[in-house]
Amino acid sequence: MHRIEAYIRLALIFIVIISILYIPILLFLRKKGKSVIRQLGYIGLICSIFLIIFATILFVPINFQPEEYILNIKPLNWIGNTDSIQQVIVEKVPNIMLFIPLGFFIPIVLENKRKLYKTTFISLCITFSVEFFQYFIGRSSDIDDIITNILGAIIGYEVFKILSKLLKDKKWWNEFKGR
Repeated sequence: MHRIEAYIRLALIFIVIISILYIPILLFLRKKGKSVIRQLGYIGLICSIFLIIFATILFVPINFQPEEYILNIKPLNWIGNTDSIQQVIVEKVPNIMLFIPLGFFIPIVLENKRKLYKTTFISLCITFSVEFFQYFIGRSSDIDDIITNILGAIIGYEVFKILSKLLKDKKWWNEFKGR
């Protein structure tokens, strides 16, 4: 549970920091006629990507000469383990939660990526890049992380689709997603 709380705290801290740093850009784009509501989607996507990079790569010291390289390419290897419930709560749930915002904000910001397979592909590229990099900096690379991250992105995309149907007549929602 500690890892989930840490991710939530990090997310809130990064949202505040990036929002403060974004204020001059917001004011400049507002003078150019860009909607503040639309810009919130961009802030959300930037925060999502930054949080993913921080939580998966920068949160732990980087070592380009690790003593061992850990790679798990056997999917769902943890199932059947006596500690699997604890492992799900400590490792898998945070991985899912970390990618939900990404799956939500990709179709909001990138209008031409509003299909599930396109959002999933972008999320796959990001999570694969993270896992690939982790392998070379002394962290473990795990196929299960890729699976759970993609699951999180799909959940985020589905939240976007549900909200799009529920809020299709709301002016602010259509402005937020660029319509």
